[in-house]
Amino acid sequence: MYIFTYIDRTMPDLIRQLTKNIFSSWTSLAVRSIIVFLVNPFIIHTLGDERYGVWVLVMSIINYMIIFDFGMKQALTRFISKFLGLNDFKRINAVVQTAFIAYSVIALAVIALALVISFFVLDRFNIPPDLLDTGRLVLIITALHTAINFALYCWGGALGGFHRFDISNALLIGEDILRTAAIIILLKSGYGLVALAMVYPAVILIRHLVGTVILKRLYPQIRFNLKNRSRESWRMLFNYGKIGFLISIVWLLIANTDHVLIGYFLTAGEITLFSIAMLPVIFLRRFIQAISFPLQPLISHYDALDDRENIRRIYNIAVKILYFISFSTAGFVMVYADSFILLWMGPGYGVSGDILRILILPAAIYLPQAVANSVLFGTEQHRRLLYVLLAEGLSNFILSVILVGYFDIYGIAWGTAIPQILIYLIVMPAVIHATLKINLKDFYLSSAFSALPGLAFSLGLSFLLLKIIPPVRWSHLTIDAILTGGCLLLLGRVIMHGKDWDMIRQLLKNRIG
Repeated sequence: MYIFTYIDRTMPDLIRQLTKNIFSSWTSLAVRSIIVFLVNPFIIHTLGDERYGVWVLVMSIINYMIIFDFGMKQALTRFISKFLGLNDFKRINAVVQTAFIAYSVIALAVIALALVISFFVLDRFNIPPDLLDTGRLVLIITALHTAINFALYCWGGALGGFHRFDISNALLIGEDILRTAAIIILLKSGYGLVALAMVYPAVILIRHLVGTVILKRLYPQIRFNLKNRSRESWRMLFNYGKIGFLISIVWLLIANTDHVLIGYFLTAGEITLFSIAMLPVIFLRRFIQAISFPLQPLISHYDALDDRENIRRIYNIAVKILYFISFSTAGFVMVYADSFILLWMGPGYGVSGDILRILILPAAIYLPQAVANSVLFGTEQHRRLLYVLLAEGLSNFILSVILVGYFDIYGIAWGTAIPQILIYLIVMPAVIHATLKINLKDFYLSSAFSALPGLAFSLGLSFLLLKIIPPVRWSHLTIDAILTGGCLLLLGRVIMHGKDWDMIRQLLKNRIG
């Protein structure tokens, strides 16, 4: 049901397609996580610490170039899904062709910048002299990978805008598997960093070419003709994308604030302690994003039809489900934080468990509001999201600077947690109220009836299992997690009842063709 078995040429049932999109996103996340967990040690031991360090440095530099997207991907998803809802392929073609020209210019700029960094900047880093030339070549090759991704995204990467995240995720899974297999073969054959780097542009080129063929098969109305570009499309993409670009910058600053402040006020070792604590939060965020991101084209579709009622239903149901998931997960993590850290990292990292307990409950509050992000992007109200993120970033920075002087690394954690609680419990619901006219009283009651039973049940059951099956081994922790998760699934089925199921059934009947 959840993995596509054929290419449907017709407009899909949007809710059924959303289900496929979400589960394919989870599958892609699971595959990528397994690959990283199993293959990274092999790559590190094969290359050696110095060569792998050069690889990480180069990839870090390249990752900053992704910001040159200027919010175009979000804009493409918005306008493709909007005009698809109106069955207006003339404007879809204009948007795609215009974005292709813009992305081609960006791709050339990425390569030019990589050349400048390679020959004039890279030698300023602490790279061993015998690896400097290799590092330069690797940087140029990986920049080519990024350039190809930019230039061909409109064709092979924009399937999500057509509600086909299932196909897009299948292609990503195929890319991950093919790239990993090629890397293992090359490294086992005695090749090094340069060969490792060359795999990336080769495999992403294949993925985008296959995606382009599938897109053309799905929608023969898509024309590869540069004459279809238009100034109107450029204005739409730019006006929408510039806010997305600013949002990306703010997100980047928020994501790095904690580590930068720890590095400035404390020590590099404490950055490691904080990073370890952040890992479960990152995995929970990716899991929830796998639900929230595919909602954006669906919301854009309904917005094009001026159907705010269905958008409200989608928001209310999705947030209720995600609050239950996030608070239930938070309860388990709060109980098992120390055990998880000890099994994963060994003794000496108890501080990471304490920090994880500080961060996980605020994460349970703010992560479900990823649905709000999709609503704001999907309805072209994402300027409001920019203001919310600016408020979070500034308050996070100021509060962390104040608290670190009193509580060291714990002050950084609380400086992150407190703004998240206040902004996503009060400010973001108010923003969504202004956008969708939701009833805030009903929203808070519904969220509380979803989140609090999940948290209380998870805490109680986790404490009980902790005593019955102490997690002294990974197998014991896994059993505890499975038992807790199974019981929570049953509780979730009880909580989601009545009007919720009526709304879901009504949404499932909606077919837009």
